[in-house]
Formats: sequence, structure tokens, C-alpha cells
Amino acid sequence: MPEHDESTSPQQYRMTNLEKETEDNGAHSLASSTAPVHQSKTRDSTSIPSDSSSDTSSEQNYHSSIPQFFVLPHLLKKSAWLLLVATSAVILVYIWLYLGSLWSPLSRVKNVEIILYNADTGFDYSQTPPQLIPLFQSITQNQSLGNIVHGQIMNPEGQLSQMVSWIDKSKETGWDRESLIKQVEDGEVWGLLYIPANFSNNLLSYAPSTSTGPATAATLKMVDMEYVFDQGRNYGTHSIIEKYISKSMDLLSKTFERQLLTSPANQTLLQTMHPIFWTQSIHMTETIMSPVLVYGQNFATYIVFIVLYIGSILAVFSICKYLPNTIETVGVLTFGSNEAGKNAIRTSSQIPKFPALRIVMARHTVAMLFSLVHTILIWMVPQVLHGHQMSEHFNAGIAFAFIWFVGMSFISILFFLSHLLTVDGFQAPATMLLILMLTSSSGILDWVVMPGFFRIGIVFPFTYAIRGLRCIYFGSMRNQMWINWLVILAWIVIPGMITMIMARSEIRLRRQNMRRTHSIQV
Repeated sequence: MPEHDESTSPQQYRMTNLEKETEDNGAHSLASSTAPVHQSKTRDSTSIPSDSSSDTSSEQNYHSSIPQFFVLPHLLKKSAWLLLVATSAVILVYIWLYLGSLWSPLSRVKNVEIILYNADTGFDYSQTPPQLIPLFQSITQNQSLGNIVHGQIMNPEGQLSQMVSWIDKSKETGWDRESLIKQVEDGEVWGLLYIPANFSNNLLSYAPSTSTGPATAATLKMVDMEYVFDQGRNYGTHSIIEKYISKSMDLLSKTFERQLLTSPANQTLLQTMHPIFWTQSIHMTETIMSPVLVYGQNFATYIVFIVLYIGSILAVFSICKYLPNTIETVGVLTFGSNEAGKNAIRTSSQIPKFPALRIVMARHTVAMLFSLVHTILIWMVPQVLHGHQMSEHFNAGIAFAFIWFVGMSFISILFFLSHLLTVDGFQAPATMLLILMLTSSSGILDWVVMPGFFRIGIVFPFTYAIRGLRCIYFGSMRNQMWINWLVILAWIVIPGMITMIMARSEIRLRRQNMRRTHSIQV
């Protein structure tokens, strides 16, 4: 027996050491630690696998120690790549919407429709010296100056016809200056180029007269056409159009002067015509309807609603996230361990259960109160700034009411998104919607000089909000103001009704779950 103890003692002692070593390293397997005990006769043959297992364990220990120093391998999982794709898509949409809507508007000016109307009655040579009459007749080929200008503008092969889309109403009956301006006022066209009845005769004022003698500064009459446009409709778009129209008229004037100076009668014309005529023979006078007198107020027509929309996001998120939801539990559960206790609570408390619809309406009411305060602050800033402009057709009270009305439509939309996508999940889509509405609402540039995709803005309330405020501020397109009110009202009612139905069902479902959970606990 002692010999047996001596023979086993080293084995037991060695196994204890292996176990201790295993605890220190935390990687050796149980099989390798007991191999010397059970495989005493094959110690040489098992030594190699033991070394291999030791190498594998060391490698595992090395890899398992990496995360202690490097967090990155833990973060670069499948979800991280999905988030990368999602955020990249958002960035791409943002940059495309912004730059795509504003990129190269000059290439689309051809889509702008401008009325051209020639009312020129021709030359009256009754006060012109007889020796000059054949000269003017040969130069004009017995045409009125208005017909000459009209022909150059409408010439399909000429450069002027390619500037914008001209709508020629010269040969149509029933039109006059006032009725044509009404077309511009109603938003049917972007502008009117009007050639007046005395256009040709004004040219003769630069030549000597049989009654007054040589032309003087007092007798000169401007040879000008009239360009009429509604500036308040879209300041940015009209700035581009106006540049093209002015460029067209400068080109027309220089072409006409060149024709006169290269004609055989150029020396006679230089001697008889007043020198001022050669500085610019044909002028263009601008008649601005609904003028934007304050430059910053043009930006206010859409910046106001951007800020109001952001405030609406904050209001909806705060109400749904942070205001107490315990009102849903009031009157839903009864407490007590026996029937007597329950009856006592019922008879003593008599706490009514709030209807789910009333709870939803209460939250909407709080949000509208938030929007009211936001509207006061937003409306107040343009009112106190120097040089505030308001159309004579509206007043500041209507401006305030309209801005708040738009704010209620934003509240309605955002409550719908919060119930559809949850409180934590609606913010990113709501921001994306803001960018889409802004870029497609004709706030900066009109659809006429934008890619066709951006006409999607015709369905969004942002478009009608901007149009309405421009109407209130500048008086632009007043005949369509009722459409702005109506569309925004639809965006208040339709999403609001859907939201109330959804929220009512959600509250009822939560109350059923509360009752079920409470009955199980009791």
C-alpha cells in the first residue's frame, strides 16, 4: 500500500498542477490536462497533440484578447453596414434635392411663356419733312417699326425667338393692354412684352419736324416697349427671366442700329437724327406688378415655414415623448384584494375613464397651442424689422392667421407620421419630407426653370403656404388665394382624421393589455 501511495502521489500532484495551470491560462481543455494520468503508456505519442492543442489555445487566447484593446471589430457588424447604406442614401437624397432643384435654371428659361403684343399703328409722316419720307420708307420697307421688331422676335431662325416661349397675340382680336396684364396678374403667363400704338411715331421724334424744326431734347419721345411682370410671384425666377428679356432687347436694339448704319442712307441719317438716338434706339420700360420692396422678405416667404415646421417637429415629439401618458390609465383599472375593497373604491372614487378619442384630441390641442406660440414669435420678427412690407389687399392679422393655419397642417402631418413610424422613428422621415417640400415648392425657383420631378410639390402644403404668404405680402395672384386655404385645410383634416382613428385604436389596445396584465397579477 505505501508503494501504491508513492506511485500515485506524483500523478495526483501533477494533475493538481495542470489544473492550476489551466485556471491561470483559462484555455487548456480537460482532456489534455488528464492525459498523463490515463495514457501513461503512450506518453510519447500524446505529447505531440498536447503541444498542438497548446498552440491552438494560445492563438485563441491571443484573439480573445484583441477586443480588450480594439473596439472596432465589435462595431463593424452587419447592422453597421446597413446604417452606412441608410445614412449614405439620406445624404445622397439631400444633396440631390438641393442642388438638383437649383442646377442650371438658365437652360430651362425656354419654358417660360411671355405674351408678345404689337399694337403699333405705324408711321405718321404729316410732320416729317418731304425729303425724309422716302428715306424712312426705304429703310422700313413701308412697315411699321412695331412689325419690324415683331418679325425679329418671332423669326424661328433668330436668336430672340429662342430666349423664351413667346405667345403671339398680335393678330388676335379682343385684346388690349389691360386684358393682357390681367393674364399676367392671374398667373396665366410670366410676363407681357407690349409694343405701344405710338411706337413708330416716337422714332420720328428724333428726326426734324416741319413744325418744330430740328429735334431737341424737349421734343424727343422714347422709343420704348413695355415689359410687364409679377415680381412677387417668384422673385428668384423673375430675376433670371428679366435678365434674358433685357438681353433680348439689347440685342434687338443693336441689330436695328447696325442695319441703319450699314444702309446706303447712313450719312443722311447721321446728319438728321438726334445724337441721343444712337446711344440706344429702342428701349424697354419695366412695369413691375406686386413688387418686392424688401429683399429679405422674399426669403421670409419660405424661411418662415421652415422654422414653423421644425417647431412642429419639436412640439409633436415633446408631447408624445415627454408629456405624461398616465391619463390613459385613469379609470381603466380597479384595485383591491376582495370584492368589498373593489366596491369601496368604485363608490368612493368614481373616477371616470377618459374616452380614447378625447385623449387624442387633447394632445392635438396642446400641439396647436405650441404652434400658436411659435407662430406669434415667427410672425413677430418680420413685423418689427425695418421696412416691413404688406400688400394693400391684406393686413398683418390675416398674415398671422394664415401662418398658424399652415402650422396646424404641419402638426396634423407630423402626428400622423409619429403614429405610423413611432415617436422615435418619425423624426428622420419628417426631416426628409421637409427637404422635399422646400425644394419642390417653388420657394426658391419656380417649377418652370426646374427639372420636371420637382413638380411633385403640387401636392404638398408647403407650396400653397408660400404662395399664400406671397399673396399676403406682395399681392401676387390674389385670385388663387382661396386655393391655398382649401389645400392647407385638406392637409389639416385628412391626416388628422386618420391619426385620430389610429391613436384611438392604439390607446384602446394598450388599455386592454393593462387590464389583462392586471387580472393576471391579481
